[in-house]
Amino acid sequence: MNFLGLKDKIQFWAIHRFLNTVVNSPEVHISNRKEADFRLDWLGRMAVMRAGLSGLISGLCVVGIALFLRDWEAVDGVTGFGFVVLITLTSSIMTGLELLFLYRDSLSTAARMAKILDIPREELEQVDLENSISHWLIHAALGAPGFHGTMFGIDPLAKIGKIGMLIRKVLKKFRIVASATVFKMIIRRMWVRLLGRVALRAYVELLSLPVFVALNMIGMNAMMRDMRSRLVGHELTPKLIAHAFPEGLDSMDDGLKRALHEGMAEQITTARFIHPNQIRVLDLLGVNTSMQAVTTGAHQRRANRFLLAIFSMSGKNSPRCRKLIRLLEGEIGAEEVARVRQEIDDAIYDLKPLQRPWL
Repeated sequence: MNFLGLKDKIQFWAIHRFLNTVVNSPEVHISNRKEADFRLDWLGRMAVMRAGLSGLISGLCVVGIALFLRDWEAVDGVTGFGFVVLITLTSSIMTGLELLFLYRDSLSTAARMAKILDIPREELEQVDLENSISHWLIHAALGAPGFHGTMFGIDPLAKIGKIGMLIRKVLKKFRIVASATVFKMIIRRMWVRLLGRVALRAYVELLSLPVFVALNMIGMNAMMRDMRSRLVGHELTPKLIAHAFPEGLDSMDDGLKRALHEGMAEQITTARFIHPNQIRVLDLLGVNTSMQAVTTGAHQRRANRFLLAIFSMSGKNSPRCRKLIRLLEGEIGAEEVARVRQEIDDAIYDLKPLQRPWL
C-alpha cells in the first residue's frame, strides 16, 4: 500500500484548500487599478490582523489552562512534573492549531487575490506544474521563499561550497519546521520547565502575549508581501521586459541576451534559491544560445537595470544580496538604483504602471 509522507499530505491539503477557494470565493476581477490595489491591501491587512488575533487566542487558552491548574498544586499525588506535561501538551496543541489556521488563511487569501487580478482559472488549476502560478502561491503560503533545485541549467546552491552542502544536509535531516510558531512553542516549553509555580507560569505566558502576537503579525505581513509580489509579478514580468527592451526578445542583440542570462544566474546563486518571478523571466527568455556573443558596455548597462528590477521583486534581502545591489550601484549609479527599486515597489504594491523610459 502506498502511504503519503507528511510533506505530500501537507501539499495535498494545501492544493485542495487553494482550489476550493478559487472555485467558491465571491471575489471578482477589479479592472480599476486603484480599486484593485485598495482591495488587495485590505485583504492583506485583514490577514495580518487575523494572524495577530490567532496568536492572542492561542496564548489566552494556555493562560486559562495554567490558571485552572493552579488549584491542583496542593493535591496529594500530583507532582510538578505532571503540571509540566499538561502545560506543555496544551501549548503544543494550541500552537499546532494556530499554525494550521495561519496556513489555511494564507492559502485562502492567495486565491482571493488571484481572482481580483484576473489570473485565468485554468492557470490557477495547474497545481501539478512546478512553474505554475498556483504552485508558487501555495509555496508562499507555506512559507517557502523559492526553489532550491536546478532549473534552466542554473543550480542555486552552486556557490555554497562543500562545507555548506554538508551543513545543509545535516540540517535537512534533523529539521522539523523552521517557523516563528514552532520557535514560540519551544520558548513556551522552556518557560514551563524553568518556572516553578503554575500561577507564575500563567502570568509569564500572559506577559509574553504581545510578543507572540507581534511575531504572528510580522510574519504574516512578510508572507502577504511576498505573495503579492508573486501574483503581480506574474503579469508584471512580461510588461517589464517590453518596457526595458522595446525591440522585443526576438530582435535583441546576442550580447544583451548573454548579459541577461549571466546576470540571472548570478543573482540566483547569490540568493541560493530561484524565486518564481525569476522563473517567469527565464521562461520568457528561453534557452541561452548566446554564450560566445560579445557584451558591450551599453548591453551591460541595459541588462543591469532590468536585472536590478527583477532582483527587487524576488524576495531575499540577505547580506549577500545587498552586496550584489551595491555592485549594481557602482555600475549604474546609486540614484538610478533607487529610482528603479521605487518604480518596482510602486508597480507591485500600488499597481502603478511603468512610465519612465529606461532607454
